[in-house]
Amino acid sequence: MTMKEWAERWMEADVRPKVRPTTYEAKRYVLQNHILTKLGDIPLSDLTEAQICRFLDERKRFGSHRPESVEYPGLSEVTMRHIHRCLQECLDSAVSTGMIPVNPARAFHYPTQRKVKATVLGDTEIEEYLDAAQALGYLPIFTLMLTVGLRQRELLALKWSDLDEQTGVLTISEGRCVVKGKLTDYGGNTRQITLTPETVALLRQEHNRHPSSEAMFVHPGTRKPYAPTMVRLLHQRIIEKAGLDHIRLEDLRHTVAVHALESKIEAKTVSALLGHTRPYTTRYAYSEYLPKKEEKAPVSDANAPTNEELQKAADQLGAMLRF
Repeated sequence: MTMKEWAERWMEADVRPKVRPTTYEAKRYVLQNHILTKLGDIPLSDLTEAQICRFLDERKRFGSHRPESVEYPGLSEVTMRHIHRCLQECLDSAVSTGMIPVNPARAFHYPTQRKVKATVLGDTEIEEYLDAAQALGYLPIFTLMLTVGLRQRELLALKWSDLDEQTGVLTISEGRCVVKGKLTDYGGNTRQITLTPETVALLRQEHNRHPSSEAMFVHPGTRKPYAPTMVRLLHQRIIEKAGLDHIRLEDLRHTVAVHALESKIEAKTVSALLGHTRPYTTRYAYSEYLPKKEEKAPVSDANAPTNEELQKAADQLGAMLRF
């Protein structure tokens, strides 16, 4: 049995029944695009530590490209952890069923990176970024990212009905995502954020471009929700035009968090805005940006932020942007 044959069996028998469809698709993507392209034809029982070492080294240095294509960047530590974890889980299952005696992937370790390493946009850079977004016609979606720091999947899965135009309250469904061009809701928590009137006006302009679509942001050609790769392409166009090539898409969310903390908004309030499960996560991830008194705060907070505190935080973050 080859690695590919075992991986397909593992995905259907072990993974699919136990995880959400989006998690299944994420693992399938890693397998098909990173692991099986290199290791798929090797007999499962022939996999060695040396083969996996070469595979991981090539992926880290060259990504999914050929080694001679040196102009292409390698993969980040985060992506390498995803690849290694998926490979290790797949081979752990092979060990537990007696297909192989030991898991050769367990000879390698990628430590979990919990503290944020971010390039935070300054006030001038925020203006330059949004000026470029406006010139390219992408202002609404990226204004929302820089106003409230949504995760990419949350942003792409927004519906127009999630916004109360009268109050400016945006409801974010953390369990909704885009699957094969369609909005799919798996339930889960929601959180609410109050937007500035200027941001609401921009979103209304965006909706007027495609009033019949339930999704807040859609591709102008397909009229379907944006794919993650497309949003990253739009971001790439913006940073090239603005001359901010060092800014990653995820740095927009980090910028919101850091500006909020540096504005002395409490960590529990920033945690609620970002959708973290608890304030400790926010404190730990952004510890170097916390005021001294926040660094010494207790691990858990007894009280969630009030609506007034969330509203004040939203107003302060909205003030970062110059419309």
